[in-house]
Amino acid sequence: MQSGRQQRRYNKAVMAFMAVLFFFMALGDTIIARHQRNFLFSRAENQARRDLQLMSANFVEPSLQYDYDWINGFVLRWGEEHPEVVRLAAVGPDGRDLFAFRRPRQGEARDFLVEEKVLFQGKQLLTLQMVASSGEVDALLRKLHWQLGLASFFLTAIAGIALWFTLRRIALAPLEREIGLRLETEQKLASAHHRLEERVRERTVDLEDANLLLQKEVAERHAAEEQFARLHREYELILNSAGEGIYGVDTGGCITFVNLAGLQILGYDEEELIGSHLHDFPHHVRWDGEPYGREDCPVCAAYAEGREKRGGESYFARKDGAVFPVEFVGTPLVEGDTVVGTVVVFEDITVRKQAEHDLLALTETLERRVMERTARLDAANLELRETLGQLEQTQAQLVQSGKMAALGDLVAGVAHEINTPVGVGVTAASHLENETREIATLYEEGRMKRGDLDRYLALSQDAAKLILSNLNRAAELIRSFKQVAVDQSGEGRRTFRVKEYLAEVCLSLRPVLKNTGHRLEISCPEDLVLNSYPGAFSQIVTNFITNSLIHAYNEDEAGALLFDIGLQGGNVLFRYADDGKGMTADQVSHAFDPFFTTNREKGGSGLGLHIVYNLVTQKLLGTITCESKPGKGTSFVLLFPAVIPGGVSHGGIT
Repeated sequence: MQSGRQQRRYNKAVMAFMAVLFFFMALGDTIIARHQRNFLFSRAENQARRDLQLMSANFVEPSLQYDYDWINGFVLRWGEEHPEVVRLAAVGPDGRDLFAFRRPRQGEARDFLVEEKVLFQGKQLLTLQMVASSGEVDALLRKLHWQLGLASFFLTAIAGIALWFTLRRIALAPLEREIGLRLETEQKLASAHHRLEERVRERTVDLEDANLLLQKEVAERHAAEEQFARLHREYELILNSAGEGIYGVDTGGCITFVNLAGLQILGYDEEELIGSHLHDFPHHVRWDGEPYGREDCPVCAAYAEGREKRGGESYFARKDGAVFPVEFVGTPLVEGDTVVGTVVVFEDITVRKQAEHDLLALTETLERRVMERTARLDAANLELRETLGQLEQTQAQLVQSGKMAALGDLVAGVAHEINTPVGVGVTAASHLENETREIATLYEEGRMKRGDLDRYLALSQDAAKLILSNLNRAAELIRSFKQVAVDQSGEGRRTFRVKEYLAEVCLSLRPVLKNTGHRLEISCPEDLVLNSYPGAFSQIVTNFITNSLIHAYNEDEAGALLFDIGLQGGNVLFRYADDGKGMTADQVSHAFDPFFTTNREKGGSGLGLHIVYNLVTQKLLGTITCESKPGKGTSFVLLFPAVIPGGVSHGGIT
């Protein structure tokens, strides 16, 4: 009976811990999403203004020559090629629309208007007006809000699970060691609290870094007064949204500010505290309710000694005289070399103290919830990392891809290219999770053998290597996708053994191939060494295999995928072939064109072979040809230098 009551108390403590942690993480996610929203809207509006400035410069000469047909055609083409444009018009000096393009509004997205005058020698010829929709930005923001919230939820669940398993071991210990185990529990809780504080500080540093970057972007577009007002408002909201009580004290001991949580915890009104001295009311007391004097007050020691003061477990008093346990930190405010005051952050730990005595309860209910959440944890975390990577890559691509016709095709291309390594990582993680559940069941039932543990450890090592390899591959794919615009900077060049590296790439694709029945054959000398770009080489191999799986075979067909690599003089002769359905001569002629695909219904984006072409011709400084006939399969022949001329090679042979 006593053990059951303790179990219930521990479970309540875990739930309280998870609620507090989730609040802080949700608060950080809200700040990040707010700044991201302002950044994206500002970028969209500035891009529209730059577009109108370019059009204004191009319309001067046609306007002087009265070539209105050219202007009308340009306006219509521009509007059709940019789906975000709702209205684009050339307005005469009298205010009438000379030429206009209009697109029906879709959804409830916010519109914004940008105008630019066409001037010649101080005379206004035309006025260009553009109304653009922020629908795509709103969609990205909604997706970001949902994903950040989901990440906070699952990270909170992880922390709760870890704390619960630690305390559960204590509940199962012999009763005669209960006193010793309680001391050990207190040490573990203190350690967990310390780690939580470290994580909060690390997250705070990350948020501050992100905030500084956003401030830098905003500072380029807004006056200093607007920036200061916005930041001041944000800091005020953060202060009043904090769950802990926070108040400031000057060097004279008078209260300068207090947040809403502090007022609610202490039971005072703001007018009663602001300007009052700390010792005008019993704010900090001993365990028996006796107030501290001004000389020995731990809160005042922070500015008196000029260093941070941690109160550990202390006691504060409310307005009604009630004493409650708290944890507080007093941090001195230093301006230059002078201490100008103290900020005190305190937390009412009454619930936590009570929960420390009620933790051993509701074991079966919590275990069932843990199992349900754990089953989806790894997949959700991988999905989150994939989605965040897609958002970051899309933002970078939008700056560099002004000539692309549709943002939707770009996002589809990114998803297509990184789907394979991320899918492999998800498969490996799911398999590892199933094996972990089985070994845990054996351990709990007392049936685990040494052989079971050895098998599980070996499988865990293989799965971890596979997951890490494919996550690195996903990052490499994201960098390689930038090759649509082909950056010849030469990053990532090193010396590597071709056959070993090709085997590693194919190994990372094994979960994708093993259920298809396809046979993979590699013909390559063991001693073939390249001084080149292994990331580009891996991207080419992955795109070839993925292209064959999507386009060359039906779902119930199995075929052969062949890599034949060798030296021809100082060049590498690289041949890849499959025995699939092949292509017509017209399809072969467009195989390397961007966004050309023969199987869009199965997820083809038309970017895979285009990226391969750019990598071979501009990254590897080689050539590529395609040969195919309907029903006779497809082959690709690449010829590129074994040693890329110029530049610097990093690292030894790998």
